[in-house]
Amino acid sequence: MKPVKLGIIGCGIATQKLHAPALLKLKNKFEVISVCNINEPKAKECSDLLGGTPFVADYRELLNTDIEAVDIAVPYNLNYEITRAALAAGKHVIVEKPLAHDLADARRMLELDRHFPQVKMVAENFRYHPAFLRLKILMDEGRIGEPLSVFWNVFRLVDANNKYYQTGWRVENRFPGGFITDGGVHNIAALRLMFGDVVRGQSFTRSVNPDLGDIDSLSFQFETASGVQGVLNIFVSVKGLFKNEMVIVGREGAIEVVNNKSIRIHRQGRNVEEETIPEDTSYLAEFEDFFRAICTGQPVASPFSEAFRDLQVILCAVRPSSKMVEI
Repeated sequence: MKPVKLGIIGCGIATQKLHAPALLKLKNKFEVISVCNINEPKAKECSDLLGGTPFVADYRELLNTDIEAVDIAVPYNLNYEITRAALAAGKHVIVEKPLAHDLADARRMLELDRHFPQVKMVAENFRYHPAFLRLKILMDEGRIGEPLSVFWNVFRLVDANNKYYQTGWRVENRFPGGFITDGGVHNIAALRLMFGDVVRGQSFTRSVNPDLGDIDSLSFQFETASGVQGVLNIFVSVKGLFKNEMVIVGREGAIEVVNNKSIRIHRQGRNVEEETIPEDTSYLAEFEDFFRAICTGQPVASPFSEAFRDLQVILCAVRPSSKMVEI
């Protein structure tokens, strides 16, 4: 199969640090024809990173070429406008998560999904992360019996030294939930991948650092359609401590996961089983899925419909309620 001719719209952190390194490893699958950013120095920086790819400042100019697909990585209030233009130009689309900046625009994205035949997917790498795929296999195999509960703690510090803090549209608090929504949609995607849809929940939120938006601390208690109950804690103004740990409790044992890399399986009367996830290949995997769908027409693992539900759940979570609410 020939490489897909790809254009990139948006040359920020996601493109330069996540997408471009993956695409450079997939030159047999994607040929990056052009990149676009309204900021010309940033466009040139991305061009240089990709080996001198031509660059433009207007995405309409990029769409008016013979590219077959576009990778859209822009502030997510622009997702609908650019996705619609790309689809209308006959291009396949992969767009950075979250699907949209609010549910109204997310519903409009779903309408695009229904009306255009091209491949459409969201770059939600947690749906391709080897740790979560492995955890799902372990639970499907019955290694800890019926899953009952999950507890996921994410404690970190987002401050002026953090690369994402330097992004204007994030720091200016333009979107509901700020950094919690931006990062938490990943966690929701992984939880839904492993345990099924989240159907009800309640939360409390807090703002410790007002520079990060209306909230920077979330504790979300939820239940899935399969009956798994859980707590997701995301606190991004924690000084002096970094932690990313998950515990899954089943009827016959429990699984610990640290930093999405180290897995420990605990069962009564048996030695602890340890596994290591050697490498995060999720960004490669999502582009490979995009390529496969373009070439074969098979469904992607991260369609607009799943991204819509991820966004719907995290937006419900960041709106605090004193009682359980149906999602």
